[in-house]
Amino acid sequence: MTQTHWRLAFMFDALSGDLDRLAEQLGVACESIEAAAQGNRVRMGVAIREASDLDAETAHAMADWRTVDGAVEVSIANGGEGAVPDICKAMRPILDGIAKQGSVEVMTGAMHYMVPVREGDVFLSLSFRRGEGTIVDEFRKWWYGQHAPLCIPILGPGLLAYDQVHVDEQASREAAEALGVAYVDNDAYDNLTWGDQDAYVQSTTGDPEGMGRIAEDEVGRIDNNTRRHALMREIR
Repeated sequence: MTQTHWRLAFMFDALSGDLDRLAEQLGVACESIEAAAQGNRVRMGVAIREASDLDAETAHAMADWRTVDGAVEVSIANGGEGAVPDICKAMRPILDGIAKQGSVEVMTGAMHYMVPVREGDVFLSLSFRRGEGTIVDEFRKWWYGQHAPLCIPILGPGLLAYDQVHVDEQASREAAEALGVAYVDNDAYDNLTWGDQDAYVQSTTGDPEGMGRIAEDEVGRIDNNTRRHALMREIR
């Protein structure tokens, strides 16, 4: 599909470690976050921790990946990405009140809608770096042109949306500086949407052989030590 938007993504852990409290805080802060986003579409989520119990049922060794408690995503129409630093500055006091110090990672880049978007209540928030020895252009070509076409039919009709964010290093460095956090070098941010947790389970466990092909295709392309992920329930 045509690339029409940029995505600005914030990943963080709860200040208190309490996910229910984080969900409450995000709900209270919703209007402030939307104001900070300058009218751009916002999606927020809080991790579903019991989803980690499914790790052993998939071909991915997800139990070793870094976790995340919450995410805020801002989708910006092409041409508006110059607002990213100002959005980050406005987000700083909001995140200071809900995010654990040192846990915030921010990234931004061109977003590609890999399947026609349908709304759902849960989404997978996932960031990672490319594998050692793979240059950026090679990684992006593989991720967009090879990996996504492999994954989409295996995950099946329950997959309601799949967004690839091809992270822009310079823009993400500027975002981190504006937010006042350390820059974390990521090449990719994924967002995959399902109707509910049961639909996610069916999508990711219904074809074990296919999930094995997905995992095999990622070998050498993704640095597993850098992955940070959680299945999240959307906060409205």
